[in-house]
Amino acid sequence: MFDYTGCECKSCGKKFTSEDDIVVCPECGTPYHRECWKKEGSCINTELHESRKSWKEVNAEENAGAKCKKCGNSLKEDQLFCDKCGAPTDFFFSQNGKAPEQTSDPAMEAVDSKMENIYPFMINFSDPLCGFNPEEKFDDAVTVKDMGDYVGSNTHYYLPKFRNMKNLNIKLSLNFPAMFFPELYYAYRKMPMAAVLTLIFKTIVGFPAIAESMKTIFTDDAYRTLYSQLFPYIAESIENLVSTNLMSGAFLTLSGIANVLHFVGVFFFAGFSNYFYYRHALGKASEIKKQATDSGQNVSFALKQAGGTSAALLILFIVLMFAMEFISMGAVLWLAKP
Repeated sequence: MFDYTGCECKSCGKKFTSEDDIVVCPECGTPYHRECWKKEGSCINTELHESRKSWKEVNAEENAGAKCKKCGNSLKEDQLFCDKCGAPTDFFFSQNGKAPEQTSDPAMEAVDSKMENIYPFMINFSDPLCGFNPEEKFDDAVTVKDMGDYVGSNTHYYLPKFRNMKNLNIKLSLNFPAMFFPELYYAYRKMPMAAVLTLIFKTIVGFPAIAESMKTIFTDDAYRTLYSQLFPYIAESIENLVSTNLMSGAFLTLSGIANVLHFVGVFFFAGFSNYFYYRHALGKASEIKKQATDSGQNVSFALKQAGGTSAALLILFIVLMFAMEFISMGAVLWLAKP
């Protein structure tokens, strides 16, 4: 007797289980739940009736293709990665000169799963979710799909890193934009509080360098005379700044500490900004998903609206960067007042 378990009912679309009461069309053999057959009144698989083919024959043809060895999903002949679970296919291994790995050892399967997270060639770049299982969970509430919806752009960069952070507890990863302009990176990724704190930190750490730069500029007689004529109320502050020895005493110590903090900050922002974004995205996605579910909103739409990037915040913080530099310059002249 044919086993229909796992096949779909033509009427309701649900897959048959071993407990279902199944009847088949006497003409084409299409299976139905008994209640679905009663509801339809007759077989609705008219294309089989017109082609005079049997359901078993067509089903065998459809299932004759390649299957994912990890989840059993049907694959195209030239498919490199399973579009359901992200596992590499036999075709992938044949293109890379490797034999498909066969193992039923749970320990080896765990290793394979971790290796899948590590190597970049395991990413399916044709899929916004990198070929990962959309239902895989980052925590009790947030799935890969939820995180992909919230991140929005550049998911091929972030999702593999986020999975490594979750599965392998890796917190350190290089982020070049955050290395040079962390405040702008945080603003662009909708993390305004982190952007504000970073801007304040960089302004304080950069204050000695601003003072040294201003003294160097005003040491030139032409610049000093020009600024004194344009802004006579700061002429005395400029003269005092030029006459101050910044290469000795407390200022030299302060400058040395600031330089150390600057390089520590560069390493810190470059190495941990992706992890900060992961924690931020995970928390916000969980909160937004709960709110959307409670209010009956579309979860995917709510996550996409709240997440992604913000050009407006980026422009705002570019303006704030220049504003803070002018404030620092004003503070230097105020401290240099007689």
